[in-house]
Amino acid sequence: MTNVTGNVTLDFRLRLYNEILNCYLPTVIIVPPFAMPANALVIFLLLFKPGICCTSEIFTLQLAIFDMFFCLIIITEYIQFVWYPSMESANFVAWSLNQAGGPLLLCLLSLDSYVAVCHPLVFLRLKDPRLRLSMCFVVNVVTASCCLLMKFSRPLRWKVISVLLCCAIAIISTCSVLILRSLSQTGPGRKELHPMKKRAFKIMLTSFVLVIVHYSPSSLEYLLRLCDPTLFGPYSAFTSVTYIVLSLSSVTQPLCYLTRTKKLPCRRGSAAETKTVATV
Repeated sequence: MTNVTGNVTLDFRLRLYNEILNCYLPTVIIVPPFAMPANALVIFLLLFKPGICCTSEIFTLQLAIFDMFFCLIIITEYIQFVWYPSMESANFVAWSLNQAGGPLLLCLLSLDSYVAVCHPLVFLRLKDPRLRLSMCFVVNVVTASCCLLMKFSRPLRWKVISVLLCCAIAIISTCSVLILRSLSQTGPGRKELHPMKKRAFKIMLTSFVLVIVHYSPSSLEYLLRLCDPTLFGPYSAFTSVTYIVLSLSSVTQPLCYLTRTKKLPCRRGSAAETKTVATV
């Protein structure tokens, strides 16, 4: 009887480990090969760009660093789980970088853009780079706390991440709508948008759509889990899809930055256009 119970337990653990491997494998294969080069280029460009401390690109740099760490950590944790499978090693702390740090930084970017576009005088008074650096420090503390929750208190982590994602989507959506509304308004005596204003309008519209696409599936999953914890397994196919969609933000965010700054290696822009691009 003891041998039968032990075999059943072993079979259950093996199936669970296979579910974990299959759930995380698509993200490990798809995201890092594309995200690491793109984020490395963004980090290089921002670190060697003069005057970065005077713009919201501090948040962009921090976001690229988070995405780079996410790629490195998730590969390391996946390999560790393959060689030493256990439920403790299955709690990948890398997800907290995308599910907590990423949304918080995007919130700061959205708020910074909102103040710059809709309240330029206030933006000038709050342009001190130390303010942005202190905000990045707070984000780092919150993200580190979420990483600890991911490792030692997975049930509480689901609740914290769900609240963070829902709040982030609400803030980013509100700021994006207000910014797009402000940018869509033409000046007095003008029938069309200024070319630079039109470019900014397209940038914010693209960012708004990307945020909704990447973070809505995870938020929906968390809300469904709160309503009915038995609806999905902890490593279901739906969870795997939401992880892939969420993780692809590590690819699209740096690509969007490189596209609007004309820094993509496969895309050449004139020097005049590059100087006039407004970066966020």
